[in-house]
Amino acid sequence: MRRKATESAARLNFGQGLQLAQQAPLDAIAGSAHIRFDDKHQHVNAKGWLALSPDGYVWVHPKRLAEPGEWARVLSMAYACLGFGLVRQREPQVLWEIAALLVAERFCQEAGIGIASEALLHPDVGIPVNGEEPLFRALVTEGCDPGLLLWYEALCGKGMTVFRADDRPVGPSYRPPDWKALLADGIARSVGKAIEKAGGWVSAGGVERRLTPGLKAQRRLVNSHPLLGALAIGFALEEDPRICQLHDIRVAAIDVGSRTIWINPAAGLNEAECLFVFAHELLHAGLNHCSRRRGRDALLWNVACDFVINGWLIDMAIGAPPVLGLLHDPEFQGQSAEEIYDQLARDMRRARKLATLRGPGMPDLLGREEGGIFVDAEAYCRRALYQGMERCLMSGRGFLPAGLVEEIRSLAQPPIPWDVRLAYWFDEHFPPPERHRSYARPSRRQASTPDIPRPSIMKPPEEERQARVFGVILDTSGSMEPKLLGKAIGAIASYAQAREVFAVRLVYCDATAYDAGWLPPESLLERIAVKGRGGTVLQPGVECLRNAARRGDFPPRGPVLVITDGYCEDQLQIDFEHAFLVPEGHRLPFTPRGEVFWVR
Repeated sequence: MRRKATESAARLNFGQGLQLAQQAPLDAIAGSAHIRFDDKHQHVNAKGWLALSPDGYVWVHPKRLAEPGEWARVLSMAYACLGFGLVRQREPQVLWEIAALLVAERFCQEAGIGIASEALLHPDVGIPVNGEEPLFRALVTEGCDPGLLLWYEALCGKGMTVFRADDRPVGPSYRPPDWKALLADGIARSVGKAIEKAGGWVSAGGVERRLTPGLKAQRRLVNSHPLLGALAIGFALEEDPRICQLHDIRVAAIDVGSRTIWINPAAGLNEAECLFVFAHELLHAGLNHCSRRRGRDALLWNVACDFVINGWLIDMAIGAPPVLGLLHDPEFQGQSAEEIYDQLARDMRRARKLATLRGPGMPDLLGREEGGIFVDAEAYCRRALYQGMERCLMSGRGFLPAGLVEEIRSLAQPPIPWDVRLAYWFDEHFPPPERHRSYARPSRRQASTPDIPRPSIMKPPEEERQARVFGVILDTSGSMEPKLLGKAIGAIASYAQAREVFAVRLVYCDATAYDAGWLPPESLLERIAVKGRGGTVLQPGVECLRNAARRGDFPPRGPVLVITDGYCEDQLQIDFEHAFLVPEGHRLPFTPRGEVFWVR
C-alpha cells in the first residue's frame, strides 16, 4: 500500500509539473510533443529522469518522486532542446548533449519556468552569448568539469543518453512538427502579451478588445516584424466608420502629431491587406514625410512618397496590397520621393487625379506639421524605425531594400546646420593658401640663438590672392524677406573673410540684373543699397556673370552662390560651379544641380 501511495504521489506531481511546463513560450511545443512513461526502462535509466527523440517523443521515469516545479524545469528543458533544434547525434555525444542541455536550462531559467532540483545542481558555467556551438567547442578543447558529467549522469542515468535516435517505424507521409517555428511563434505571442499588458490593451473589466483585422495586423507587426514593431505599438488604431466618414478617409490615414492611424472598416480589408496598409502609414511616420515636404505641394508629395513606400512593401512581402487599388509603378523603382515628385510635377493635372489611401485628390497625411508635439512625435518615429532596422540587420531576419536602409540611416544622423554646410562649401572651393618660407626677405632671429638666421613667412603671390573670388546672385524681388537677406549675406561675408577671399562679384537680380561689380568681403557686412524689389527672373544674373567670364573679368568655372526664396522661373541654366541658399520651408521650382542650403 505504501509503495502504491508513493507511485500515486509521483504521478500526481508529474501531472502538475506537466501543466506547469505547458506555458508560453513553450506551450505550442508541449502541445505537439508525445509524453510516454518508460515502464520497462528501455530509454530511461532507473536512476534517470527522461529521454527524448527529434520527432517529439519524451520518455519519462514512471516512478520518480519529484516536486511539480522540478518536473516542470526538466520537461521545459526537453521542449527547449526541441525548439532550438538541438536534439541530434553529434560526436562526442555526451559533450554535445551537455552543451545543449545547459543552453536549454538557461532559457528556462530566464523564462521563469520551474525550479532546479537539488539532484540536478551543477557547477556554474559561463555560457557564451552565441549559444551551444562555442560552448561545445570549449568543452571539447578545454575539457569538461567532472561536476557537469555527474549532473548529466543524474539526468539520464549511467550508460544512457538524453537524446535518442528516431528508431520507430514511420509512414512515408509522416512529417514531424517544425519545432523551431513553434518556438518562434510562442516567443512572439509572449512578447505580444507582455506589450499588450504594458500598453493597456486590456480594459478595466479584464475583457480584451474584439480582434478586428486592423488590430490583428497591428499585433502581427509587433510580434513578427521587428522593423516596424516599435513604431506599431506607439500608434493608436481608430476604426470608427463615423470618424472616417467625417474626415473623408476611404481606406486609411495617419496623424503623426497625435500618433493615430485610422483604418476605415467599411473598406472591407482582410488581415493581410490591413497589414500592408498599417505598414504603409507607419513608414510615412518613420521616414518623416511630413517635415520633409519643404513647401512642396501636399498632394503630389504624398503621392510621390506612396510610390516609394508601396514598392518597398511589395519587395518585402509585408501583407497584401488592397484590391481597391494602389499607387505602384515599376518605372519608379530605385528613385527617391524627391525625384518622383519632380517627374509628377511636370503633369500636375494628371498627378492630381491619383488616389492615395485616403481617397482621390486627398493626402493621407493629416494633422499639423509644426509645433513641439509634432517634432517630438517625428523624433520618436525616427528612432523607433532606426532601432527596428538595427534589430533586423543584427538578427538576419529577412532582407530590407537598400533604398529603405539608406533612407533610415540618413534620417537617423543629426542634421548638419546650414551654416556649417556652407562653411564646408567654402573650404572645398577656397582651401587655405599654402604658406612658404624664404630667405629672400630680411631674416628674423631668435633671442636664444641670435647667430642662426630664420626664414620669413611669405604671403601668397598677388595673382593667387586675386584668384580667390566668387560670385553672388542676390534675388532682390519683393518676396525676399530682409531677415533672410541679412542672415545669408552676413554668413557669406564672415566665411569669405575667414578664408581670405579677395573679392566678391555681387549681382542684384529681380526682373533684370544689376551688376554691383567687385566688392571686398568686409563691405558686405556694412549697410548695402539693394536694387530691384520687383519680380523674379534669375537667368539675367547668370548671363551677367557669363558675359563677365567671356571678358576675362570672372573665373570661367565660378563658384557662384544664388540667394533666392524659390519664387523664380521654372528653368535655370548655370554653367558655373554653384550652390543655392533657400529659406527653410520653401522649394526651388526646378531640379537643382548644385548643393542647396536650407536657411533657418
